[in-house]
Amino acid sequence: MKQRVISGAFILLITISVIIAGSYLLKTACVLINLYGSYEIVKCARGKSDWPICIVSAITSLLIYLFFDKALLFIIVDFLVLFTFSIFDEERKIDDLALIFLITVILGCTTYFMVFTREISMPLLAYVFIICYLTDACAYFVGSFFGKHKLNERVSPKKSIEGSVGGFIGGMLISLLWAYLFDFFGVDKLIIIVSSILLPIVNQIGDLAYSLIKRHYGIKDFSNLIPGHGGLLDRLDSLTFVICLLGSLLYFVGR
Repeated sequence: MKQRVISGAFILLITISVIIAGSYLLKTACVLINLYGSYEIVKCARGKSDWPICIVSAITSLLIYLFFDKALLFIIVDFLVLFTFSIFDEERKIDDLALIFLITVILGCTTYFMVFTREISMPLLAYVFIICYLTDACAYFVGSFFGKHKLNERVSPKKSIEGSVGGFIGGMLISLLWAYLFDFFGVDKLIIIVSSILLPIVNQIGDLAYSLIKRHYGIKDFSNLIPGHGGLLDRLDSLTFVICLLGSLLYFVGR
């Protein structure tokens, strides 16, 4: 527990520093997320460090992040390359490569939208992390004290319906308050209000989705990168869903 608390404090410090500093520190962090996140998902799906696929996935993720307007081209090329691996090497199963393909694209979009939202405003990027962290925190505390009915025992035995509802209400109210304090970040108020309602739900879906991946492959964590917390993807799980949805709303609707 002590190790987990220390690591958690360190993660929080890094997160706050990156959000406030933005610029090159955030962009460097995004590059590292693409590289190490790609490595973790390949190792999870393949059960080992498959370096040809690691390299292809990391490059694709980086290209989506760096040249988002050409993302479709990189996605198609990655799709073709991974299918080629599966066709000519029967040990590389198509369902594993499909998961690698999906997470690779998600990581590239996640890092792009992190920079995109930070460029709109620093409090807006903080808003994303507030939704993720406080939805989880509220769900944990409400579930610990009042949880009696299992949410989905097959995927995550410890989560309860009561905790899920508490996480949704807490995440929604606190994120709305944060948005109100910063005049909705200069963004269309309707988008932010809708986001504050939807994103705590999406956050929990993202958390369950990554739990499902780990349960499918019979692993506890994606790696041992962070003592007491697991790997990078263990910390970014729900964030990838939340930032991609909010970023897409702002990119395609909020302009």
